[in-house]
Amino acid sequence: MREALKEMDKVVYFTAMGLIALIVLTLAFWPEVIIGFIQGAFQIVVGKLGWMYVLVNVICFGMFFYLYFSKYGNIKLGKPDEKPRFSTFSWAAMIFTSGAGSSTVILGFAEPLYYLTDTPFHIKAMSTKAYEYAHMYGQFHWGFSAWAFYVPAVAAICYMLYIRNSKDVKISNTMTPLFGEPFTHTIFAKIIDICVVLGIVASITTSLGLGVPVMSKLIADLTGLPANMGMQIFVFAVWFAIFGWSVFRGLNNGIRKLTNLNMIIIGVFLAGFVCVTPLGDLISMELNTIGLYLDKLPRLVFYTDPFGDKKFVSGWTMFYWGWWLTFIPIMGIFIAKVSQGRTLKQVLLGQMVYGTLGCCTFLGLLGGYSLYLQRHGVVNLVSILAKEGNEGVVLAILHTLPFPKIFIVVTIVLCFVFLATTIDSTALVLGNATSKHLDPNRDPHLYNRFSWAIAIFVLAIALTLVGGLSLIQKFAIDIGFWLIFITILLSISVVHAMKEDLGDKTKEEIIEIFQKGRN
Repeated sequence: MREALKEMDKVVYFTAMGLIALIVLTLAFWPEVIIGFIQGAFQIVVGKLGWMYVLVNVICFGMFFYLYFSKYGNIKLGKPDEKPRFSTFSWAAMIFTSGAGSSTVILGFAEPLYYLTDTPFHIKAMSTKAYEYAHMYGQFHWGFSAWAFYVPAVAAICYMLYIRNSKDVKISNTMTPLFGEPFTHTIFAKIIDICVVLGIVASITTSLGLGVPVMSKLIADLTGLPANMGMQIFVFAVWFAIFGWSVFRGLNNGIRKLTNLNMIIIGVFLAGFVCVTPLGDLISMELNTIGLYLDKLPRLVFYTDPFGDKKFVSGWTMFYWGWWLTFIPIMGIFIAKVSQGRTLKQVLLGQMVYGTLGCCTFLGLLGGYSLYLQRHGVVNLVSILAKEGNEGVVLAILHTLPFPKIFIVVTIVLCFVFLATTIDSTALVLGNATSKHLDPNRDPHLYNRFSWAIAIFVLAIALTLVGGLSLIQKFAIDIGFWLIFITILLSISVVHAMKEDLGDKTKEEIIEIFQKGRN
């Protein structure tokens, strides 16, 4: 414990932990206060300032193209002769599983069904056009636009960590090129780090809020036990146990092995799924979706519905952009920690491509099958969704497959391991965000990481008991709003640092220095 306190940034750690404790206590004794605050902030953020989510997404996209095609993309993260820390498979798998989680499976099945009745662009509900957009829109929300949000944070943290040899893997530290070294000791830096920590907690809390009801329903169906709060507490406990094992094992033996196991389960699940579903129809849907996406991409990116009710944009796109924004600190720090030995352009392209391919595979296959069942009248999933929510839909879909019990078991195991990997990555990042002068090659102290896992589970349970998934989603959007400004500062700071250090170098000179080791 003495060692944990020694390496801890006590101001950030105890302030953030205190705020979370305050939220939990208020939810326990005065829930209407927190509910009113979250909903009031949501109305302001989405109703008046929602366009800022769209704008920052465009900025992140622009940052990707600028850094990838500029000379700075040839910067190598590490020594010129240094090999990548992880194999390409393990690296890509860790990025995908850390950034996606069990929500990819759950919303892969359910999300397209929402879009049949809650349509974009005021399309007629349940029409042929609605089906086309339903299959495509989920992949837009989980695809390149979503993964672009991580670009500024990944670039800034990688640059400070490997090029400027920073000892602090923290978001505030990436702003020293703009404000100078003393900035990290100011109250503004501490506020940034506290906001980052709260954003991280909000992101994973949303994932837990999505996953727990569905897992409870599936386990209840297998065992015959009721899917009540006791079952949900049991699901939380199992996730915590898996996470605890991985934390004790560390990054190399914990997260990496858990991730590799996860990819094997994903492979088994998807292989079995495509063997028993109408694959030809699913491929036809995906080809159509690719064409529709390419045709409508500018419209999708800039859509704000200024003359409509904004119901779709605020309920879906802005929710997702707010949610992805809360993942920025997690993914920025985590991707930087596992990307040593690669060039900056390899890292940025890899996280964009591998993340998108992984998510869109689930949305394309699982969502495509959901739409197939609805369109062909096999089961009225839209009605089930309205009455029973995501959990009812997932269970109904799995029961349409041959050997449904087997698929339910595999789905349960997949979701448990999927989200455990994400939670483990989250605890690692929270440990980094609340430590000071931590060696980049060391994991944060075990006590630090474990305490954050406890805080996440307690907050998730409290929010689930009081307001359910809707409240958790609004909580994520509210927290994500403040990360818009941090993302913009990260973009400006990393470009400033690169120009300051390497502005007078040509592309060829940068390759000579960073990839061949010649000064």
